[in-house]
Amino acid sequence: MLKKTVICISLFTAINAQAATIYKNENGDTLKIYGEVGVGGHIGADYESGEFFEDESYIDDSFATIGAKGTNDDFYYRLELDFQRENWAYGSGDIVLDIDKVFMGYMLNDNHAIEYGLTDTALDDYDKFGDFTFDTTVETGEAGDQENTIKYEGSASDFKMGVSYSYDGKSSSGSALGDIINGYVGYFSKYADIVVGAETRLGSDGESKYGDQTLYTLGLRAYITDSFTIGLNGFIENEDIGNDAVTSGTFTDYETTENKGALISARYKVTSKVELTASANYEEYEGSEEDKWGTLGISYKPSRSVVVALEGNVGDAAQDAYLYSRVYF
Repeated sequence: MLKKTVICISLFTAINAQAATIYKNENGDTLKIYGEVGVGGHIGADYESGEFFEDESYIDDSFATIGAKGTNDDFYYRLELDFQRENWAYGSGDIVLDIDKVFMGYMLNDNHAIEYGLTDTALDDYDKFGDFTFDTTVETGEAGDQENTIKYEGSASDFKMGVSYSYDGKSSSGSALGDIINGYVGYFSKYADIVVGAETRLGSDGESKYGDQTLYTLGLRAYITDSFTIGLNGFIENEDIGNDAVTSGTFTDYETTENKGALISARYKVTSKVELTASANYEEYEGSEEDKWGTLGISYKPSRSVVVALEGNVGDAAQDAYLYSRVYF
């Protein structure tokens, strides 16, 4: 573990000094280095919530990303590495290196592109679209980043859409999910944005506890004034889950569970450097009690690339507060 930490520090020390375009030719081809360093954690963490790997009142949530992205003619590409602490339930608690993205893409024209590799699925960018809070969001359980993914994204006038297909998908813990298809359609304007999304998972055919799944999401942002924005977010998920009894290495007796959640969120820009956020949240997973909680946060942004934020929670949240500071480059 020490070796990984030293690698992380040396990488950021070496590259943070550049943190910009490191190559550009007369044809417009580029290569850029980017990333972030974040330090913070969960204050008053509730181990009984099932969110954390150990029973401690403070759970470190430090995080770092470093990546390279570039263009060559109509092709684009990205490599992104994450250094994250495995602080979730059944995690190791260590900071580990994760290859988050390795993909190539091709611009069909100015408004349409297709990419392939280890990348985020189409819905991943918009599943929490109406939420302005920092950490205690309503979880939708969409596929996230997946290997063997092909994705199309395009735009026309005020509309955007995307769809992706992932072969033999995996959960964050490595459990089989089966093939995954998801997508979104969104309308974006100066007054309001709305995005609807859906996902279907074909299931693991008994290889893991995860069977078929369907997920529907809705996100909305309404721009009341230049300083005040309201957001709505919600999801409904039907998921087949196998029991813990395994016969000959195969999960059986799958049962359909219904999960749902929603929130209303708000963001108010007090000044160009200070923002207030708030949300009221509701979440219910079948077989568990419904959770309701509220959040109130404040963030300070001394520059475009630095943010320091504190968020407090009341109700059924898994923590009392979340504190972090991040630098982007």
